[in-house]
Amino acid sequence: MLILSIKCSTCLSLSNIKSLEKWNVSNCNKFLGMFSDCSSLSKIKSLEKWNVSNGTNFSYMFYRCISLSDIRPLEKWNVSNSNIFSDMFSHCSSLLDIQSLEKWNVSKSIRFSSMFEGCSSLSDIKSLENWKVQSSADFYKMFFDCISLLDIKPLESWNILKSSLDKMK
Repeated sequence: MLILSIKCSTCLSLSNIKSLEKWNVSNCNKFLGMFSDCSSLSKIKSLEKWNVSNGTNFSYMFYRCISLSDIRPLEKWNVSNSNIFSDMFSHCSSLLDIQSLEKWNVSKSIRFSSMFEGCSSLSDIKSLENWKVQSSADFYKMFFDCISLLDIKPLESWNILKSSLDKMK
């Protein structure tokens, strides 16, 4: 497996990633911090057809992409092998809608800490209602500082007690 070695981190003015559209990332397993601090990045349609099925770590991938509001291009990503989503969208203060994550298979993930921390425009997390999080024991600050979040009731079906107890054994 390969670690995606390019890191656009702190590319404050980066707004066009169209040139990455045809990248073959099928052998990459770590996407961590790839677009971290790309505060001008608002359109990620170029990532729509990426084959990330071997990806295991997506932490900090879009960290502090404060202009990012639409993540629909990630809807068909196969993230079923991933075990770390920590800080993936942390501080994406313009992120409004995460409905595109509804069908993500996150059942192998062990870490969701700060995944949406500081997503101050995020108001609805109903799309996460059916996520299977039985493998995880780390939800630390997952929705911390999501000041527009209206209701966390969709998460009541998550089986986190079992996952937390299993990790303590």
